[in-house]
Amino acid sequence: MTENIAVTFAATLADEFARHGVTDVVVCPGSRSTPVALAVAEHAGLRVHVHHDERSAAFMALGLAMATGIPAPVITTSGTAAVELHPAVVEAHHSCVPFLAVTADRPPELHGVCAPQTIDQEHLYGDAVRWFASPGPPTPESRPLWRHLAADAVASTKGIRPGPVHLNLAFREPLLGGCGELPPHSAETDRPPTPVWGVPDEAFGDLLPLLAQNGVIVCGVRAVESVEDLDAILSLAEVLGWPVLPDHLSGARVVHPSLVTTFDPALRVAEVAEALCPSTVLRIGGLLASRIANEWLAASGAVQIGLDRHGVWPDPDHVLAHRLRAPIAHTCTTLGQLMEGRDVRADASWLAGWSEVERASRSAIDAEVVVQGGEIGVVTSVLAALPEGAALVVSSSMPIRDLEWYVPARIGVRVLSNRGANGIDGVVSTAVGVALSGCPTALVIGDVAFLHDINGLLGLAARGADLLIVVVDNDGGGIFSFLPQADQLEPARFEQLFGTPHGLDLVAVAAAHGVPAMRCAGSGDDLMAMVADRVGSGGVSVMVIGSDRSENRAAHAAVNESVASALRSIPPAAGAGHLT
Repeated sequence: MTENIAVTFAATLADEFARHGVTDVVVCPGSRSTPVALAVAEHAGLRVHVHHDERSAAFMALGLAMATGIPAPVITTSGTAAVELHPAVVEAHHSCVPFLAVTADRPPELHGVCAPQTIDQEHLYGDAVRWFASPGPPTPESRPLWRHLAADAVASTKGIRPGPVHLNLAFREPLLGGCGELPPHSAETDRPPTPVWGVPDEAFGDLLPLLAQNGVIVCGVRAVESVEDLDAILSLAEVLGWPVLPDHLSGARVVHPSLVTTFDPALRVAEVAEALCPSTVLRIGGLLASRIANEWLAASGAVQIGLDRHGVWPDPDHVLAHRLRAPIAHTCTTLGQLMEGRDVRADASWLAGWSEVERASRSAIDAEVVVQGGEIGVVTSVLAALPEGAALVVSSSMPIRDLEWYVPARIGVRVLSNRGANGIDGVVSTAVGVALSGCPTALVIGDVAFLHDINGLLGLAARGADLLIVVVDNDGGGIFSFLPQADQLEPARFEQLFGTPHGLDLVAVAAAHGVPAMRCAGSGDDLMAMVADRVGSGGVSVMVIGSDRSENRAAHAAVNESVASALRSIPPAAGAGHLT
């Protein structure tokens, strides 16, 4: 068979992707992308996942990369198919997840003449991508550059600030033919990228006076990526005598005397918020989901230090005085070592006061959740029931907030969420991608987010994933019940624009996609038993748990009031007297 230059080019890209660690590729059906689709499907080192919906496919690739740290190229044809990747590109950009969009394109002679499925795909995703390349149709003269193109694309997704890369590949017909000899490997493409970042150790001296005061360490997403990161953060907290306020996405919510997991309900109590106001804040990684905690930090007047390995410092309140782009473990270890030689540090009662707040708040929450159950009990029960080594994906809106505000530490389960852009787009597909990485996975999601990405269920039953989808069905947008719109608008108008009841049978919706589904009641031991029975045993299923939006709002209020009562009744005691 005569060699087809496009086929040889695509086979070279696939081979170089695999040489640089890519294991999974997501392919969307289309004609113009034929050379690349066939190349990855025929490469023995690549596992191919086919998806009919480009938007869902992109989020599936995002989930694979979130779980593994390795980009899973998503391949589309030209035209609006390429546009459908944009939401996942934006999420990957903001959440620093390696992502490789490979879009097929028409050759230059078909642009500007109204050819079918031809749009301007140059820089289609704007400045959301770390790198963009549009090399034009492959030619024999460009052969020496093919491996460099693929190697640079993969490396650019995993650079100092990981994120999306866009390869826009134009192909002329014919799109099928023989594959010629691939260009030889190049030693230059074998060199992994060397991140260059950090802060000179001597510059840390300027921070030491700030660390000798009463302060808090706040850990958001990206805070912990290794055991070394976690150990260094906790060791620094011990040296400073500071509490650590972690969310579940940080990887730092473990069992440790310095950890405070109940900061949101506790800080709703004015006396506590005032008594525990810090002088210094070390923020590692992203923002917390808690609006209460973030507003408290912004109003504290504390000197705030942002530390992030990728140089991403969320600062919507414009309060960061210092910004450090540096390795977490090295930075925390260095600061701890420098502080150990100093006599000045936080008041002895500072951490004791926080610890007493954590003890009283946790006791009140755990007791109240048993009584209230509801949506808080759902995410609590699911996380507690997951086996060691599993992953929990939580949707934005209420699940991520309930998890952060009320759910205790759980060791051995990784928690993931699309918190880059904080949207509800593609959540089902992201969880599918996480599960396809090989770990047992559960997803807790609201009904609106579930329906928003219902195409994530396409072909799911046959993908070999170990995935349980738990849908909290309150027939609408439950989070809006917590916003001023719920109190200030007429009920009918609120329901029309914000409550937005859908009235659908979600069990039937899942079943229509070939996914086994059932309706369950409540939370607690029964739900834990069902979760434990399904996650880790293989296969995909959906559990729908009914909820009432008004009752859910009342349950949250009851939990918060129980915490407030417990904190206001703390007796004067060593380490806690300053709270009363």
